[in-house]
Amino acid sequence: MEQITVNEMRTHFTTVFDRINQNHEVISVMRNENQSVVLLDAEDYNSLMETLYLLQNPANAERLRKGIEQHRQGEYREIDVKAYLD
Repeated sequence: MEQITVNEMRTHFTTVFDRINQNHEVISVMRNENQSVVLLDAEDYNSLMETLYLLQNPANAERLRKGIEQHRQGEYREIDVKAYLD
């Protein structure tokens, strides 16, 4: 994660936001030695929050881990999801 200063953020505001939105970069803005904030794309943030929510339930977390492992081992099949969409 790249770190920039508040002054750099002010100078390159649009460029920094473009990098975050277009390239999904996460950037830390340092206010001083002890304070900083992290900037990330809103969709990335929402995705992280959704993942956190799903992993809070131990049974759901285990199902997700099992599914990921099955996918890694090539144990999956593709389906047409159009019928399931609103």
